[in-house]
Amino acid sequence: MNKKLFIPGIILMVVVVMILSRLPLARHYYNTGLEYKDSELYEEARRYFSRALTLKGSFLEARYEKGLMEAFMENDHQAIVIFSEVIDRDKDFAAAWFHRGSSLSILGEYKESINDFSRSVELGYEPAVSYTGRGKAWLELGSEENAFADFSLAIEADPEHGPAWFQRGVIKANSGDFSGAREDYDMAIKYDKRNPDAFRLRGAAMASLDNFIAAIEDYDRLIEMDAGYTGLYKQRGIFKREINDYDGAIADLSQAVEFDPDDAEIYFHRGSSYANRGELELAMEDFDGSIGLDPGNARAFLNRGLVWLRRGDALKAIQDFNSSIKLDDANPQSFYLLGTAKAMNQNFQGSVADFTKAIQLEGGHAMAYFNRGISNGILGLHNEALADYNRSLELEPDNPGAYHQRAVSRINLNDMAGGCEDLRTALEMGVKDAGQMLKMYCREGENVIIR
Repeated sequence: MNKKLFIPGIILMVVVVMILSRLPLARHYYNTGLEYKDSELYEEARRYFSRALTLKGSFLEARYEKGLMEAFMENDHQAIVIFSEVIDRDKDFAAAWFHRGSSLSILGEYKESINDFSRSVELGYEPAVSYTGRGKAWLELGSEENAFADFSLAIEADPEHGPAWFQRGVIKANSGDFSGAREDYDMAIKYDKRNPDAFRLRGAAMASLDNFIAAIEDYDRLIEMDAGYTGLYKQRGIFKREINDYDGAIADLSQAVEFDPDDAEIYFHRGSSYANRGELELAMEDFDGSIGLDPGNARAFLNRGLVWLRRGDALKAIQDFNSSIKLDDANPQSFYLLGTAKAMNQNFQGSVADFTKAIQLEGGHAMAYFNRGISNGILGLHNEALADYNRSLELEPDNPGAYHQRAVSRINLNDMAGGCEDLRTALEMGVKDAGQMLKMYCREGENVIIR
């Protein structure tokens, strides 16, 4: 054999063998990368996918997987570059379109991501997941209508896809459809019991529907899960206060204050719970703390004023009610309580003005009419008082005090028959003082009854 031909032939064979051996070795590196990926060792996986590409640059699956590792490691800019390379080589590589769309969304490129998710949908890549991804992007762009449609399409494609139920529930809650939101959150939890956001937002929806017991149950679950949210004890404490579980509210809010001692709202709600439990000193301490941290909370002044009122200090109550009104002059209860405090301080003309303001803000405030009637009666304005008692009883016919006080005004206006009738009604409803007045003005004890 000619040596001149033999040597190049050997070299050629070696080259061919080397080229052929690179193919299974590239596949070996690729498979090793997949193993590391399954073990969530993404950096190692990326290294082996890179080795596979070094041996075989046209290995599209390895390139895609390398892009996926970049995305998993939150290197989304690099992931986009790699997914783009895959798409340039194969326009129908559906997964690359989807994951490039996901990385674009993470980087805030929502319009571009919608285009990629749309292509992913066209290519049939996991329709429920693709529709959900596109729906989230629409949501970020402020298009709830398009987002709602995509989440609904995702549910049609896969009724067990929990994230689509969850996202659609969020949209329903944002629009005020809390019943519909609760139904969607129920389905989200059914198919993904590890989604703490679903429990949290379902609890919020339940609270908006005044179903605080169900809201508490969801927050119980969140606390059991150790979901990592701040404010869980605070919110559960507020819910417990709503159902008059003041002991439970105080326990939760005391736990909450350990996590956040500078949260004025915690002190406010705990103070309100102490007040409702009759522990006025503790309530006062918490309201002081709440106001010290947030002097702009009108309700804190209002509730502290109410504590002062219950302690019999009308002047300090008046100061707090005035402070509350300066911050919020649209709350009828503030004017009603201010009028009550002024009446306790013998300022009956001032109380009439405040009760009138409360009525202007809330025409159906039965107690404001009733108390204004008392102040008008004390001022000798019995016609005005009678009109107030009549309106109060129209709004709240089961108020025995209104019958008793109306009797006083009727008797002062010489309507003895009407006054005695009201006294009988008041006595039947449990007002003991009405019996003595019946004897005095109607001579009931001597069987001389004026009808």
